[in-house]
Amino acid sequence: MSPLRPNGCQQALRAGQNRRSAALPPFPRPSRAGTAAVTLSAALSIGLGLTAPLSGAHAQTTAPGPASEAKVLPGKIVYAQLTTPDLAKAKAFYGGLLGWTFQDRAVSRGHYAEALVNGHVVAGLVERPLPNTDNPPHPLWLPFISAPDVSALAKSSRQWGAKVLFRPTMIQGRGEQAIIADPQGALFASLHAPHGDPNDTDPTVQGDWIWNALLTSTPSASAGFYQKLFGYQVEAAPAPDTNQRYILESQSVARATVNPLPPRLPPNARARWLSFVQVDNVGSTAEKAVQLGGRVLVEPHLDHQNSMIAVLADPAGAVFGVMELHDTGLAGDAK
Repeated sequence: MSPLRPNGCQQALRAGQNRRSAALPPFPRPSRAGTAAVTLSAALSIGLGLTAPLSGAHAQTTAPGPASEAKVLPGKIVYAQLTTPDLAKAKAFYGGLLGWTFQDRAVSRGHYAEALVNGHVVAGLVERPLPNTDNPPHPLWLPFISAPDVSALAKSSRQWGAKVLFRPTMIQGRGEQAIIADPQGALFASLHAPHGDPNDTDPTVQGDWIWNALLTSTPSASAGFYQKLFGYQVEAAPAPDTNQRYILESQSVARATVNPLPPRLPPNARARWLSFVQVDNVGSTAEKAVQLGGRVLVEPHLDHQNSMIAVLADPAGAVFGVMELHDTGLAGDAK
C-alpha cells in the first residue's frame, strides 16, 4: 500500500493516468486530474470488529480545531473518533505510541477526551463499556467525512441502502453530525463543521491521520455508494492493481481507496474502514505498540514505492494503521 499525503497527490496521478484500466462501467471517468493511487493489498488479513451504534457519550464534544479557512471540503475525511471501554488505558497507549496529548471534556454521561498533536485536535476518545455478552463487539475507530448538509446526506443514504445509526444532530462546538452504516455494514460519520475544514495544504506530521481505506466484499458497489453520497469522482487504481480497487477523489485530491476484503475473511464479512496515522518509523512504532499492550496484525513491510506500513490493534482491540512516508510523490500498493 502506498500512502500519499493528500496535498502531494497531483504528480502521482498524472504519472499513472496512462496505466489505468480503460473500463470503469459503474462510474463516469473523472474530468479532473490530480489524485493519487493509494491501494490496500488484499493480503491484509485483519479481523476487524464492528461496534454497536454510538450514543450519548459524545453528545457534548468540542470542535476538532479551527480551520485556516472557513470552507467545507465535501468528501474529505477530517476527524476520527475511538470508542473504547477504558479511556485511561487508551490515553496511555496512544500517548506513549504516537505522542498524542489529551484534554478531557465534560460530557452528559461517560468520559470523553480529545487527542492533540502540536496543539491541534486529531481525534476524540469516548469511553463506553462493552456489552456483557459472550462475543462483545470490538472497539473501533470511526472516520468523519465532511458534508455540506448532513441531514440531506443521511436521508439520501437510506434511499441507497444505508442505515442511520445516530440521527443528524447539532453538536455544540463541532457542528451537525450523523453516524451511518453503509449497505455493506461499514461505519462512518458525516460532519458539517461551521468553522470549515482543514486545508489540504496543511502539513501532516507524526501523529496525524494520513490515509483511509475501505475494505469491502463489493468494491464496485461500495465505490458507487460513496460517489453518490459525497460526490466523489472515482478512479480505477492504476496497474498493477485490478479493476476491483478504486480511488475516491474530491477537490482534485485523493481521499481514500476502496479495496476488496482480505482473502482470509469470509466473503460475507461486513465492510470496514481502516485509518492510518503518520509515524516517523513504522518498525519501532510496531515494537512499541506491543510493549504498550497492543498487537501487530500486519507486520511492517515496504511497499514498492518505498513507504512502510503496518496494521496494529490497541490493548482493547481497536484496529488502525501506521505509515512511514519516504516519497510523497509516488504511488503503489501493498505487497
